[in-house]
This record gives sequence, C-alpha cells and structure tokens, in this order.
Amino acid sequence: MSLETEVFEQAKKRARRKGFLFAIALVLIFFVILLFLNRYIEYEKKVPHIARIKIDGPIIDDIKLNRLIYDLSLNPNVKALIVHINSPGGSVVGAESTYMALSQLSKQKPSVSVLGETATSGGYLIAIAADKIISRSNTLTGSIGVILQHPNLSKLLKKIGIDVNTLRSSELKASLNLFEKPTPNALEEHKQLINETFLWFKGLVAEKRKLSNVNLEKVSQGGIFSGRVAKKLGLVDLIGGEREAVEYLEKKIGISELPLVDWVSDKESSSFFDFIFREGDISSLGKSFLSNSGLRLYSILF
Repeated sequence: MSLETEVFEQAKKRARRKGFLFAIALVLIFFVILLFLNRYIEYEKKVPHIARIKIDGPIIDDIKLNRLIYDLSLNPNVKALIVHINSPGGSVVGAESTYMALSQLSKQKPSVSVLGETATSGGYLIAIAADKIISRSNTLTGSIGVILQHPNLSKLLKKIGIDVNTLRSSELKASLNLFEKPTPNALEEHKQLINETFLWFKGLVAEKRKLSNVNLEKVSQGGIFSGRVAKKLGLVDLIGGEREAVEYLEKKIGISELPLVDWVSDKESSSFFDFIFREGDISSLGKSFLSNSGLRLYSILF
C-alpha cells in the first residue's frame, strides 16, 4: 500500500469517527432538550394556572376525557378552565357524560366554552355546561335536536334473492335492524324515544341559557346559526375567542396574568417521552380507529 493510500484511509477513518461522535452528540442534545421541555410542562402544572382542554371531532363516551375534567375540578392549582370545542356532535350518551363532568367542575371553578368552527348538537350541549359561552361571529352552532339512524339492506337482499328469517319474542324486539323494514308500530315507538331525548336536551338549554319561550322554540327546530345570530338568540354570551375568555376568567377569580396550561387526557400524552416511548401506541390507535369508525346499527345521535 502506497503512502498516499494509507494517509487517505486514515483520513476516512477519522472522518467516520468524527461523524459518529457528532451523531451521538446530536442525539444527546435532542434528549436533553426533550427532558427540559417535559420538566417545564410538568412545572407549569404545579403552579396556579388556567387549564385549557380541547374537544375536537365527533363526540363519543370518552371516559378518559371525563376523568380528566373531574381531576381538574379537584386540582388546587387549576384556578379556572377554558374548553375549546370544535365538534359537529355525536352520541347522546357521550355528550351527556362530558356535560355532567363539566357541570360538576363549573360548580367549583369558573369555566368558559370557546366555540371554534363548529359547535353543534352534542358539541353545543357540552358548551352550555360552562359559565360562559364565547364564539366567533361565523362559528356554526345550534342544531338542537336528536336523530336516530338505522341502515337497512332489505331491498338489496330481496334483489339478490336472500331471505332473512327472524324469530322474536315480541314485535318491538330488534325492530330496527339491517335485514327488515320496520313496522309502523315500531317506528312510532322509536319516535317516542327520540322525542323523550329531545325534550331532555331542550330542557337543559332552557335551564342553562334562560331563553324566552319565543327564542327557545326558534332554536329548538334543529337549525344551525352563525355566532352573530346565536348571540342575538341567547345561545352564546360573547363574540370573541380565547383572549376574551382569559379576560373574563381573570376578572372572575381576581388574579391576572395566570399562565394558560394545556391538559390532555391519557389517550393524548402530555409528556414528550410518553409520546415517543409509550407502550402499544400504534396498536391502540388501530383499535380506536376500528372501534369508532364501525357501522352503527342502532345509534341515537345529536
């Protein structure tokens, strides 16, 4: 091996070593930054602050979210709560359970619902559990009503020559299903169920928003309103956003310049390390996707 070749090979080895050490240094710096950010986030939660949570997308019976709200109501460092809502609605039970959790917190601490692009049906039901409702002038809200959806394949089965024979204990048992057209009697029974749920929803709106009879009837027809119209009808208190919410809460609790700290339920990690290393994260996402996107055979929805 010539001298020039030997010098070149040694230079390559030195370059590889430097590159390896540089990569290790970058990884160490990255983890030090993550550790610092994680400790900073946890420190924020241990001093007096205004908590902020977000409710996005279709509403389901979210046990972890409701547990988080209950925990915030008991946390002495949480002086108030801002709930950002951007949801078209969802299941009745899901909206009811979150409404109850937020109502319980609102009895102990000031709270504000800040409506995003959409806060309709179940999204609006959750909003009325807070002390104040703030929306943008073009937020879509309202849609106070209830629907029941039941897909039916009976016509398709008839076309392809498939009969589904059913034995049942009574006419109303499983009267809404994929394979049979419901009888008029069954439809009437289920309509009564829808009306009962609707009256419950309407009653909560009347109680929490103190609407006149005229406005209550107007907003209870299932219509959607802009934030501007919603304010005129009494569905929201103020046109604005998070800044207005913070101003209201600071006046309410008599403390200014409190930090605003994001809280998330267990399904969303608040720790950078948990986000990277939490066990079973991909499988959990898969299970959530499959369970929440499946066909609803019988659902009462907002």
